[in-house]
Amino acid sequence: MPKLLIVDPLDLTLKSEDGDTLWSSKSCFEACLRETENLVCEYTTARDPELCRRASKANGVILGGSEASAWEDTVFNDQLLDLIAICKNNKIPFLGICYGAQLLGRALGARVGKHPSGIELGAPSIRLTKAGRSNPLLEGLGGDSFRSIETHSDAVFTVPPGSEILASTTHTPVQAFSYQGLLTGVQFHPEMNGGDLRFLWKAFQQKGLIDHVPEEYWTLIESCQCERKDSILRTFAERVRSSLSSRVVA
Repeated sequence: MPKLLIVDPLDLTLKSEDGDTLWSSKSCFEACLRETENLVCEYTTARDPELCRRASKANGVILGGSEASAWEDTVFNDQLLDLIAICKNNKIPFLGICYGAQLLGRALGARVGKHPSGIELGAPSIRLTKAGRSNPLLEGLGGDSFRSIETHSDAVFTVPPGSEILASTTHTPVQAFSYQGLLTGVQFHPEMNGGDLRFLWKAFQQKGLIDHVPEEYWTLIESCQCERKDSILRTFAERVRSSLSSRVVA
């Protein structure tokens, strides 16, 4: 049976005062993919020492978000760059989300770094390009624009060589891109809704990744009512399920 490897660099869990799990970053992917049939979804973290071996045996890979910066030279980033190289060289469908998209951009030769305008937070209007409107992963969103969860301070600044831009926001022009129909990066979080965004930032605080959340951030976070764009993940899963075919569709 085809296998989809889902790599969660965040690996965050929000605990109650009693120690019960209220939310996890993994649960966002599970909510989107729980009804996927005839496909094995295998979850792991970015620090898995067997990560590259697992990727080489998968039929598709999703790389999620992280508090790390994709443009830094670290051992953490190096292993994930190796992961992307395995997907590219072995023609394994790949979907990078937020940090995953930034790392994909870096791997393909794009300029990636800290955004000079600071954080993009909430659910801004995301405009589809002509290529985006016809891209199988995005065409199910309907119309010329949509809203999805954003929470990032870094960005891809240039379209990677050999890629086409699929979507933009005013803040982040390279919001989504596709490389030769095989590797796709989306800066937004299709696996998250407004509730997930609130849990995410509370988990950041609980884990000590941030000292406090500025009041203007909480205003944006608490007012966000955006739903998950789970059609993107389900369509990618369907792509993986048929990945034994030589036809490239996304």
